[in-house]
Amino acid sequence: MVEVVVERDEDGRVLTVTVHGDDSPEARVATALVEAPILGLRDYLHLDPAVRREGRTLRLEVDRSDFFLDREVDAVMETLVLGLRSLARDGGILLREVGESIRV
Repeated sequence: MVEVVVERDEDGRVLTVTVHGDDSPEARVATALVEAPILGLRDYLHLDPAVRREGRTLRLEVDRSDFFLDREVDAVMETLVLGLRSLARDGGILLREVGESIRV
């Protein structure tokens, strides 16, 4: 089973996304969904998100200190969450969201 944990701050902004996977196709899809925003944050927004891989676990942590890029980072991260929710609805992954909901 693949578990994905989305952690939010007190303002509802995504801070971290962690994928605990296995060798299943669902794990590969969930991991690819998390890897795409890493590239977008780095290549498009020129940010340096913290990425840690340990075995079959991938953790993405977003630096929320740049006030001027907040909405762009929100757009990237919330799009990721929508993709993960879609996978969870299809029964491919277990998605847990921790923290407050997003306030737009």
